[in-house]
Amino acid sequence: METGLWDTQERFTAERVLRRAAELALHVVPVETSAHAMKTPFSSGRLLMHEVQPGLVVTASDMTHFKNPSTLLESDPALCCSVLLAGRPDRMRIDRHDYVSKCLERPVLIGYGRRVRVERPEIEAPYRSCDAGFMLKPAFFDRFGEDVADDGLCLLREFARADYRATTLARSPRLLGIAGSILACPYNGDLGRLFLESSALALVVEVAALIGQERTRVPGMAKRRYDQIALARAILDARMASPPSTLELARQVGVNVTTLQAEFKRVYGTTLFGHVREQRLLMARVLLQESGQGAAEIGRRVGFSSPAAFATAYRRRFGHPPMTARRGLPPAQ
Repeated sequence: METGLWDTQERFTAERVLRRAAELALHVVPVETSAHAMKTPFSSGRLLMHEVQPGLVVTASDMTHFKNPSTLLESDPALCCSVLLAGRPDRMRIDRHDYVSKCLERPVLIGYGRRVRVERPEIEAPYRSCDAGFMLKPAFFDRFGEDVADDGLCLLREFARADYRATTLARSPRLLGIAGSILACPYNGDLGRLFLESSALALVVEVAALIGQERTRVPGMAKRRYDQIALARAILDARMASPPSTLELARQVGVNVTTLQAEFKRVYGTTLFGHVREQRLLMARVLLQESGQGAAEIGRRVGFSSPAAFATAYRRRFGHPPMTARRGLPPAQ
């Protein structure tokens, strides 16, 4: 069969391979892999969802959600990871467990090893939410069997097989870069499929590494105590708009106040107050970029007693004054 891959001297050349591939590509309709437009009575924007390997689904969205009644749906066993890149966080809860909120620039991980009911509360006012992540179904882990040598994969499978488990992981610039590139995917066809597959696997690897880092950064801490401290952070993140007192939080997770304070700093490198303050500043950045309110009012809403105190704290955290974010200039990392 004549392929055109050999030159006049019967030599196989790379240039001819590329030329022939280019000719064939002209007759192939590329599969759409980038985020596509979506509009419903309850939301509008861009959505991406592709199963790039058996049991591995990559997701991304940039949606504006309109006023909407509460919704209830069922979901098969899965391990879901999502990182909020911009906008306001969504809230959801699994089978009447506590609500879980997405957290700006930090991956939220939810695992459930059985079929569950997922509830999303009523949306009372429009808001924008921009995120990316992945979903691991049982089929992803089934390919590897029970004898998994990779520690990271073991941690993820353990999370996925739990009856119910949720946590918010540490901020990772590398993970944020991968998530942002997924949402902005500039490719289609086979190149787009390969890009999304590679990016999804990179997210999985990074999340597994973050879980491993959190477990190894506190040598000697019992698993039960670590889980209590992780639960405390998850509760704070879910109630960021109105966080519980230290005493209330300690009661909820089952430790005394001094232990909670000390162990929280040991695990996360900051105090309970420091964690809430950091999240409030991140909330302020979103409000500055999207709400149209003045910096002084936003500072008051996130908990600062004066515009000067807010401006000083904001500049120290992001490296520029609040009004720079209002003008749309890129924030400091």
